[in-house]
Amino acid sequence: MKTLCRAAGATLVAGTLLSVATGAPRAQAAVSHVKGLGNFSHIVADLDRSLTFYRDGLGLEVTGPAAVFRPDPVIMKLANVPGAQTRYTWLKIPGSPMAVELIEYKDIDRAPVSPRFQDPGATTLSVRVRELDGTIARLKALGGRVITVAGVPSEIGGRSRIAFMQDPDGFVIELSQALTPPAPQPDTPGNVLGASFELTIADTDKTITFYRDLLGLLPTAGAAFNGDALMADTAGTPGARFRQSRVQVPGTSDVIRLIEFAGIDRQPLGSRLQDPGMAMLQVMVRDVDALVAALKAGGASIVTVGGAPLDFGPLRIAVVRDPNNLFLELIQRPSQ
Repeated sequence: MKTLCRAAGATLVAGTLLSVATGAPRAQAAVSHVKGLGNFSHIVADLDRSLTFYRDGLGLEVTGPAAVFRPDPVIMKLANVPGAQTRYTWLKIPGSPMAVELIEYKDIDRAPVSPRFQDPGATTLSVRVRELDGTIARLKALGGRVITVAGVPSEIGGRSRIAFMQDPDGFVIELSQALTPPAPQPDTPGNVLGASFELTIADTDKTITFYRDLLGLLPTAGAAFNGDALMADTAGTPGARFRQSRVQVPGTSDVIRLIEFAGIDRQPLGSRLQDPGMAMLQVMVRDVDALVAALKAGGASIVTVGGAPLDFGPLRIAVVRDPNNLFLELIQRPSQ
């Protein structure tokens, strides 16, 4: 749980495949508790394996050596992982201020959750690449699995070639290549051009209520389910219909994309942070104590032992769960 790393908000781009028209945003809460979004964390079974996958296969940039396992009493309480040792590293995504953080636990019971794209709580990293076929080949060689029904990329909308894969822990990766790739830029000289984050949800209305009323984010709800067969097959969800929405941090471009499926088997993910396949998103907040109090009053699940934020170095942090079992790491930085 690397919370002392870069905590900039993530400027997320629009999704490449499952984009649909959405309704007008509803009024936001009077004051948003949230200042911005931070890193996207994967809980993994084997950090070295995952590091090789995302660094050598996908082309993300390592920012430093992986931490060694250590027992940290504060992390044990923050994540409710008693007795666990933790190691982590994080990788920068070219073209985006967001980073992917890889976290591995040991000395605690772990059970892989093996998420599928349609399962509430599953998370997707949507990555725009310069060269799609070579990327797929490298990721397959490192334990990735193509879930697109045809087994090869689909051309969508006359603009992009797209394929969906899963990494060795089941995290979904949407890979897209523009039919006319852009020229290299100083911040995107290699294969990766940018990325965004998407959360699969159980119920659009309940999820939007949580993020709008309790966190103060601006929602845009999908108007209807989309039954496009090519899109569903490309996403590895044949026969499904999908409804996309989003919530945005007011005054920023930081967005959490949301997708709800229908017409396909869905199984909610588990509720323990240490299990490989679970995910966590850093959320930078103004007053973590006030926000946790509001979340508790609203019936939200507080993960941190004792139900109150803890000090972690110069930061004050609490971990909570959203209605879909996405873990949110609420971080308050020192006053500037």
